[in-house]
Amino acid sequence: MDRTAYDRYFALEERHFWRVARRKLVLELLEQHRPGPGPLRILDVGGACSLIPREMQRFGPVTVIEPDAATVEFSRRELGLDVRCGGLPDKLPVEGPFDVITMLDVLEHIDDDAGALRAIRPLLRPGGLLLLTVPALPVLWSSHDVSVHHKRRYLRPGFRSLIEDNGFVVNRLSYHTSLLLPVLAPQRIADRWKGIDPHAEYNVKPPPAPVNRAFAAVMSVEASLFRRMDLPIGSSLVAVATPGPVGS
Repeated sequence: MDRTAYDRYFALEERHFWRVARRKLVLELLEQHRPGPGPLRILDVGGACSLIPREMQRFGPVTVIEPDAATVEFSRRELGLDVRCGGLPDKLPVEGPFDVITMLDVLEHIDDDAGALRAIRPLLRPGGLLLLTVPALPVLWSSHDVSVHHKRRYLRPGFRSLIEDNGFVVNRLSYHTSLLLPVLAPQRIADRWKGIDPHAEYNVKPPPAPVNRAFAAVMSVEASLFRRMDLPIGSSLVAVATPGPVGS
């Protein structure tokens, strides 16, 4: 991507209702479940073009792993992040232990998602925190998933098994983006009925300002519900986990 592409991406990060809501969710979960009172050593996988690693620095030093070399250079230069070129499951240019590892909408891009979880397990200290988000509900598969190079969408039971079968204990697992599902689902299902475009291009942008504000308000209501309960359905899943016993 050139600089204008990065600028467009960060405009999306700063303004799009869903991205703002997800950032607030992750930071709040990190605060609630932080594994200790002092500075935390944090590893973020795949978020070099996200505002989340920069904001997580309030909790302690953040290292980011990013597979794209141009993005690595941009994030180092423009955002001042400690970004290292690598990827999952077998190119991790870091040494543990970390107190926190975040993988935010990453697993769905990896062929071997189980191998990716096994690879990061040794990097997380005992009692450490793993935060995961993934797209949910295979019925929502559409050209959008193709455009962002998804391999799959998840259901809660299978996602729980994936996490637990690869070395972690799930402390919380909930759907997310629930209240707007009646708006999102018909669009995605209609797109699927029309036929998936194998060459679809990414064209997400903030909706018109009044719509963006309205949807942001809905996400704020959902955040209040999320603090009190797990949500039964939604277009995303969020998991909070800790390392299981060695050998699990």
